[in-house]
Amino acid sequence: MIKKVIMPKLGETMEEGEIIKWLKKEGDAVKEGEPLLEIATDKANIEVEATSSGYLKKILVKEGDIVPITKTIAYIVDSMDEEIPLEEGESKKEVEVSDEKEEEKKETPTQLREVKASPLAKKLAREKGVDLTKIKGTGPGGRIVKEDVIKAIEKMAVPQVEKIEGEQKEIVPSRVEKIMAEKMQLSKREIPHFYLTVEVDFSEAVKLREDLIDEFGDEIRISYTDFLIKACAKALHKLPRINSHYIQGKIISFSRVNIGLAVAREEGLVVPVIKDAHRKGLFEIAKERVELVKKAMEDKLSLDDIEGGTFTLSNLGMMQIKNFAAIINPPQVCLLATGEIKDRPVAIEGEVFVVPVMEMTLSCDHRVVDGYLGSKFLQEVKKNLEKPALLLV
Repeated sequence: MIKKVIMPKLGETMEEGEIIKWLKKEGDAVKEGEPLLEIATDKANIEVEATSSGYLKKILVKEGDIVPITKTIAYIVDSMDEEIPLEEGESKKEVEVSDEKEEEKKETPTQLREVKASPLAKKLAREKGVDLTKIKGTGPGGRIVKEDVIKAIEKMAVPQVEKIEGEQKEIVPSRVEKIMAEKMQLSKREIPHFYLTVEVDFSEAVKLREDLIDEFGDEIRISYTDFLIKACAKALHKLPRINSHYIQGKIISFSRVNIGLAVAREEGLVVPVIKDAHRKGLFEIAKERVELVKKAMEDKLSLDDIEGGTFTLSNLGMMQIKNFAAIINPPQVCLLATGEIKDRPVAIEGEVFVVPVMEMTLSCDHRVVDGYLGSKFLQEVKKNLEKPALLLV
């Protein structure tokens, strides 16, 4: 029996994936549930398990190829004597055409019907404003395919390099970096950002953290990031409109508070998610944070680790950054950026005291969150941090 291996849909926003590595070679025996290949999605690298047992008869796409979801990428057979029907795996470009027949109906007069191009190529050209008449096709009979349009877009986007003396090095962004760049560009272009900043007195939080470490030791070391996650979680549970997504003109508010934590790596930024943070205690949050950051640095995050975020926290305090304004992670509607905790002179009832202060900046999507609601959220977070005993209940 012949069984197809298809490019799986590993997430709501995934439309295609890159084949990073085949963990089996043609002719190898495979068992249902064992790792078969590694795929790069728009969020992370994921190991994909075999959905059936047998032998890996034929691999249709090589490592490095970018493949749309549901496309057949390999065949598993019960016996290596079985033959794969020629029409099933013969032409990659023919599959591209058959999978996208509906795109023919979406053509507009501006796409010039006399140009020979695949539906995917026409769709991409229409979205990116590319003139197909200026592209030389590499497909059968000079037909323009998606790869031709992608190359044209890349050529348009590359600025002329100035002649500068000395050594030059071209850095090729990873797939994760490319996707993150596109996502952030889209966010800044489409979302009307505005920013709100407050100062937080961390005197009580510093004391509480020291007391917890003295009492419980280093087994689970509480960090200020854990205080921030819990403080945000309580505020988001109280103000669910901020715990929302904005999708195609609709506001979708969530009862679950799933806080994403921005983690920087050499391979690119990732955002693992602490699910149901409003229901978890400080020590539970701390333990989960440590595990997720470790997995992120080792590039071992699972799909479940990175999906479902309703709000994002980005903390650069450990890098001695005083404050910064971050770009919202769509379709979320807010992101909290926090800086270092530093002793500063503060006037209290006519007297000057030196207290540890942190600056926090909330980036808001003005389509969903106005200045009043954003300010209310920051005041809730500020209250939770300045009276940290509230985080223990």
